[in-house]
Amino acid sequence: MKFFNATDQQGTKSDLQFLENDRWLHHTEVRYYINERRGRWYVFMIFISVNNPLQFFCRFIEHYESERKALNYAEMMQRSIRKDARGVLKTNEYAFDICYN
Repeated sequence: MKFFNATDQQGTKSDLQFLENDRWLHHTEVRYYINERRGRWYVFMIFISVNNPLQFFCRFIEHYESERKALNYAEMMQRSIRKDARGVLKTNEYAFDICYN
């Protein structure tokens, strides 16, 4: 796999578009997702817009060797990232009213 230096290839405007439209990130609920793959525990942080739950941003954080360590780091990251320390901003999980029958 060949990696390019910044001088070899220029980025496009669309590469940084998420930074221009970041105002919605100020009103998000932060959740974590832990997934086990091949004996490693992968931690992902999910930023969900409170106003529009279909607008979310998922970011890989790190992988750990034990589930307990991954859970501890995920909870610590969640507390440090979110805007409200008490966790008041919540999305409505039943906003879509999906019937699985």
